[in-house]
Amino acid sequence: MSAVVREVSNPSEDEMNAWAKLLAEAFNYQFFGSGLAGDKSLQEPILKAHMTAAIVKGEGEIHVAELPGVGVAGVAVWFGPGYKFLDSEAQRKAGWDQVIERLPQQYQEWWDTLLKDYDALAERSLGPGVKLGSYHLQLIGTAPEHQKKGVATALMRYAETKAHAAKVPSCLETVGPTNVKIYKSLGYEVAGSGPLKAAPPHQGSFEMFVFVKHTEKDDVKA
Repeated sequence: MSAVVREVSNPSEDEMNAWAKLLAEAFNYQFFGSGLAGDKSLQEPILKAHMTAAIVKGEGEIHVAELPGVGVAGVAVWFGPGYKFLDSEAQRKAGWDQVIERLPQQYQEWWDTLLKDYDALAERSLGPGVKLGSYHLQLIGTAPEHQKKGVATALMRYAETKAHAAKVPSCLETVGPTNVKIYKSLGYEVAGSGPLKAAPPHQGSFEMFVFVKHTEKDDVKA
């Protein structure tokens, strides 16, 4: 049972809500949970905001993976060459700002700092302008009941094929040893890593890893 991936440019509100729920379930309603002050009611809205940011002005892409007899089992959000997540006012106003405004001030400030530091880490790790010139994975998730069926791999390969055709690299950021192992198994290399400040009220930091796959090369294909 192989997953079939397609890009979606004009999804309905019902579809977006269903995919936000799928993503929240994929993350066990813990996507940056500390950064959302532990408020699980913000999980689906913030994940939906990633998708609306991608398509509001066509600056990103939503890819869905479907299984026969099941329908959509996985979702990914990518930004192609020339664009980054939240690098335009239109993207921010398409849902992101509305979610962040529901948080206490200290969390709003943390998100502002995180986004700046995370982008700076990618620039240091990949080199100036490399991320902006690449296919960049912003978000990916598979419904829990359909994990380990090749859904996420199919989503990755679909975007990597587009990156290879455009002769640009593919890149992403992630946290945690399990994710590091997964992306290495998919042919990604660690370009760099660094500490980012933990969400309040926690002290300390967490390690974020920046990965790249040289899909721009003729001998590296999806």
